[in-house]
Amino acid sequence: MRRQRKQKRPVFRGRQARRRIRYDRVLIAAFILALSVFLIWKIGSFALDRFPQVAESSVEVQQPSMLGGFTVVPMAKKEPVRFKGKVQKVAYLTFDDGPSKYTNDILDVLKNNKVQGTFFLVGTEIHKHPDAVKRMVEEGSYPGMHTMTHEYKTLYKSGSSANFIKEVKQEQKIIQDLTGYKPFLVRAPFGSAPQIDEKFRGDIAKAQFKLWDWTTDSMDWDLPGNPKQVIANVKRDVHKDVEVILFHEKEQTLEALPEIIKHLKKKGYKIEVYNPENHLVMNFKNDLRL
Repeated sequence: MRRQRKQKRPVFRGRQARRRIRYDRVLIAAFILALSVFLIWKIGSFALDRFPQVAESSVEVQQPSMLGGFTVVPMAKKEPVRFKGKVQKVAYLTFDDGPSKYTNDILDVLKNNKVQGTFFLVGTEIHKHPDAVKRMVEEGSYPGMHTMTHEYKTLYKSGSSANFIKEVKQEQKIIQDLTGYKPFLVRAPFGSAPQIDEKFRGDIAKAQFKLWDWTTDSMDWDLPGNPKQVIANVKRDVHKDVEVILFHEKEQTLEALPEIIKHLKKKGYKIEVYNPENHLVMNFKNDLRL
């Protein structure tokens, strides 16, 4: 008689049950995790709704004001000023080669039109018209520097910046001693290009000066007795949102100035004076150091 083998108990169902339990636990854990994330997001949104966000504060720095001391200047970006629904255009009236016998008359025109100008003075002429220089500062115009000699060979022939910076520093002291105000803006005689290269500009920046050229040349220096053409040149060439217009202290410029100011205002330009607190980069090479 054969011996009957014992049958093994089936184990398939036990393993399946254990797998099922593990699967159920994973589902429960995933559900709890998802619910937790949802509740955290919901609570966070609720908190933000109940507690308003604090408005971003503008950073303020102290910078020297035009006549000494310090003034707080907000550095946060502002909405652009608008004129008749458009971004406000700005024009700077700049006058080279003074002071001269025409300086006071130019200041009269500016005052009558309630605007100021930016003057670039030749150092050797300042002692001839000291009261005019004092007046321009008192009335809010800017007394910039145009070197002492205005001589091309002296300033640029060597290729070095030494003579240029020496003359600008000398003139700066003369203006400060006369008016009490120490300017840092200079206009290079004959413009900054091509005679002033990158290293030259770097030397000017290291000496802590700023350099201005122009966007529009009125050509008044070449139009004696022809103020109408000076006016026509400005009307033809001025069209940018920011214009720095080059004039010289000439009789034809004086005669043309009232009509030019009237035209600029009609075209929506606000006429401003250079303000070191809000420096505008305005050199032919767009060198941000200057």
